[in-house]
Amino acid sequence: MSRMFFADRVLKGARGKTLNTEAHQFAKKMLAVMSGSTGEAIEIQLKKRSWVGAHEVRRGHLTLAPNVASSLSVSAHGKVALSVGLALLAERSPELIARRQWALRFGQVAPVFVTIVAIFALLVAKLSVGYLLAIIAATLGAACCAQVFTVMANLQAANLASVIIEQKRLFPRADDEIATVAATKAWAWHGIVPGVLARLM
Repeated sequence: MSRMFFADRVLKGARGKTLNTEAHQFAKKMLAVMSGSTGEAIEIQLKKRSWVGAHEVRRGHLTLAPNVASSLSVSAHGKVALSVGLALLAERSPELIARRQWALRFGQVAPVFVTIVAIFALLVAKLSVGYLLAIIAATLGAACCAQVFTVMANLQAANLASVIIEQKRLFPRADDEIATVAATKAWAWHGIVPGVLARLM
């Protein structure tokens, strides 16, 4: 429900709006205005991640997918802004980002792994279907809890990115600024759903 209200509704409109610069150029601009802080120490890399649980952010590095980096859409700018916020947050609170990345990997891997093991047990050990469904449901519930309890990292990163955008006046037009800030916060809420369930939405 939180994702549908705070994320999907906003991002649906943001995907149809375009800006004058590519998203990766915007990321460089955000880091440049933070040169007096930790922005100058962060290197941007363009690389397609192999899976959702891969590290998008680690100290000193920020990985952007090529299709997002080259996009002109407000949605892409919001996603990149959130990534910049996470990269800056990783310099200040690495343990917070580490917990978030663990939750992402858990939400992506654990439900699939447990489902495979449970199906194998159903076939070999004659595990009842009721137990099978209960185990899968419990794993999905744990994955959801992990996302909810660590989404604060995303929200803090989105707030940090929003402050940079608003205080440094990175856009000549107020409408572009407002739209990008809204998309940034929407992407923060987008990560509240585990990877497996997110693919079904």
